[in-house]
Amino acid sequence: GFPSAVAFGEGRLWWFGRDRAWASISDAFNSFDDAFEGDAGPISRSIGSGPVAKIRWAIAAKRILLGADADVFQIYSSSLDEPLTPTNFNIDRIDTPGAGVANVNAIRSGTSAVYVQQSGQRVYEATVGDNGYDYQAVDLTVHVPEIGEPAIVKIVEQNQPERRRHCIRSDGTVGVY
Repeated sequence: GFPSAVAFGEGRLWWFGRDRAWASISDAFNSFDDAFEGDAGPISRSIGSGPVAKIRWAIAAKRILLGADADVFQIYSSSLDEPLTPTNFNIDRIDTPGAGVANVNAIRSGTSAVYVQQSGQRVYEATVGDNGYDYQAVDLTVHVPEIGEPAIVKIVEQNQPERRRHCIRSDGTVGVY
């Protein structure tokens, strides 16, 4: 059960478990040596944002995105395009009307993450908002909510000849949008 989610991003290997985030030394994916100092040093932080329970997935998009039982989070530096360092690390919830995530892996889609909401029936996209910096959640199933019934167990994306997302359902059928 540990780590519960893993991602490569910002030149580091990220491990996530319970309410913590660990990142390797920059460009040294197998080293988490606490004695290494400086901006390239390892990162070890608590998410510290209420009940997290379990991190279900992590996606390295424009920012590092985390899906937890209770919420969706973004990890970012203080300024746009600055690297994440042990001293320049911020974590915040994104606006998620659907709350937490289901136990289904998310997929990366450009600078976004597509994930299944906690009910197992709704699909959301964590996408960069109008300000070009903060993420927001958009309900992709708002017009066809029955696409996720009885429950979604996997999402895959097709990019050619056009972008389509396939939602594999628990009854063995597939919903496509």
